[in-house]
Amino acid sequence: MDGIVGVYGPEEKELVNMAYLATGACQHRGKASAGLAIGNGKGIYVHKGLGRIAEVIDPNILRIFTDLEPVAAIGNIGYTKRKIAEKLNTEPILIIPRKKSQYQVVVTMDGYLLKDEDLREELAPDYNLETDNKTEIIGALLHKYLAQEGISFTVGELLLERLKGRATFALVALVHDGKDTYLLTLNDLKAFEPFCYAFIDGVFVASSESCSHRRLSGQTEREYEGGEMTICSPNGVEIRRLGNEDPMPDIFQGIYFGNVASLFRGKEIFQIRRELGLELVRHYGSSKADIVIPNPESGWGVTVGLAEGLGKPLYPALIKLPQAVRTFQEGERQVRFQEVGLKFGGIDSLLKGKNIAMGDDSIVRGSVSEGGSVWVVYNAGARYIEFWISYGPMFFPSFKEWSRGPECLHELAVQRAFKNGTPYDKSLDEINKAVARLVGVDEVKYNTKENIERVAGKGSFQALDATYPIAEEFWPDWLKSEVDSFYKYR
Repeated sequence: MDGIVGVYGPEEKELVNMAYLATGACQHRGKASAGLAIGNGKGIYVHKGLGRIAEVIDPNILRIFTDLEPVAAIGNIGYTKRKIAEKLNTEPILIIPRKKSQYQVVVTMDGYLLKDEDLREELAPDYNLETDNKTEIIGALLHKYLAQEGISFTVGELLLERLKGRATFALVALVHDGKDTYLLTLNDLKAFEPFCYAFIDGVFVASSESCSHRRLSGQTEREYEGGEMTICSPNGVEIRRLGNEDPMPDIFQGIYFGNVASLFRGKEIFQIRRELGLELVRHYGSSKADIVIPNPESGWGVTVGLAEGLGKPLYPALIKLPQAVRTFQEGERQVRFQEVGLKFGGIDSLLKGKNIAMGDDSIVRGSVSEGGSVWVVYNAGARYIEFWISYGPMFFPSFKEWSRGPECLHELAVQRAFKNGTPYDKSLDEINKAVARLVGVDEVKYNTKENIERVAGKGSFQALDATYPIAEEFWPDWLKSEVDSFYKYR
C-alpha cells in the first residue's frame, strides 16, 4: 500500500518541490522508506533511503535535483514490505538491462504481483534483478516492451495482458530515450488500487490519493478508470483507456487506509466513514452508551456518524500517544501485543463509570484487546463497552498476505472466535457475540456488506466474501477450500 506520485511539467521551476510535497502528503500510506527520481534531457537520477520522506529527502537533495532542471519527477512512500525494512527494496527502482539499451527506466508502484517465479525466470537472462520487490519485475517487463515497441500505448496493452488476473497495480515511471524524459502511468484493468490525476497550473500530477493535489492547492480532475495509461512527452499529455473491464476498487482503502480528506470514487473518505456510522445506527437502532468515543485515528469518521445517529455526546477520551507505531502489518502476535500497548492513553475523567460506544473501522486480528485500546478504556474505569465496527466480519485475508500461508487466515479474529468450528454458517448476531468474547468487550456490532455497499459502492470486498481481483488459477489451494465452504453455507 505504497504512496506513489508522478509529476510532469517541463516549464515548472518548482517541479521538484511539487513532487516532494505531493509525495509527502501520502506519508500516512507508509513510513518504511521514501524516494524521489527526476528526469531531464540527459537522464534520470534517483535518491532514496529508509525512513520517512523528511528524513530521506533533505533540503540539499531538493536543491541538487532542482539545479538539474528536470521535466518530470516520481516519488514513493514505502509501506513495510518486510519485517525489517531493507534499503535494497526501496523505490523508485532503476531497471538494469544486461545489454546496452536505448531506454533508461525508473519505476515505482502501489500494488502486488502473485507467483512471479516464471516471470523472474523469463527476465533473468536479460535483466539484473537485484531485489525481491515485485515492482522490479513489473518494471523489467515495462522496459522489455518499451525496447520492442517504443514509447507507445501498445506497451501498456502488452503489460496489462501479461499481468491480467495475477496483479493489481498503479504505477508511474520515468523513461529516458537518450534525448528526452517521458512520464508514464498505468493502472490494472480493475482499478483495484486508488489512483487519480490533476492538472495544477499546467503541471500534470498523478497520485495514489487526491490529498496530494490538495497539498499543491489543486483539485483532482478524476480517478483513473481501469486499464488507463498516460504518456507525458514533449508533445503534451495523452491519456487513453486500454481495457474495458468492470471496475473492482478495493473498498477497504476507503474504510481504513485512505487519508480522510482524500476522495474515493468521488466522495470524501471522511464522509464515507461518517455515513457508515449512520448505517450502523440504522441497522442496530439502540445503544446503552452514555458517551461515544473513537478508536483513533481511523475510527474517527465512523464515530462521528455514531454520535450523530445515536444523539450521544462525542469525546476524544482515547488518545493515540506520540510514541505509537503502526502495527497493522506486524506478523508476530507478541510483538503486536507490545506495540499496541504503547499506542493508547485514556482520560479517566471521561471514561470512569460510563457505558461506552467505541467506533472503529475494522477488527482484523483482534489485537486491540491485548493490552490495547479496549484494555485502556476498561482500565480507566469504563463499565461497559459496545464496539461498533464500520466494516463487516473479515473471514478471509488480503491476497497480499497469501504468501504467508494458512496462518494469515487462522489469525483473523472471526476465524479465531470459532477455532473449533466454522464461522461461515453463523448469523451476524452469533458472530458479534463470539468476537466480543474474543476481544474482551461486552458487545460487538459489525456492519453488513449491504450497508457498506450502499455507502461506498460496488467493488472488491475480499475479506468479507472473497471477491478477489485475482483469477482463481492464482489462488492457493488452502484458500479455495475455505471459499468453497463459505459459499456452501452462504
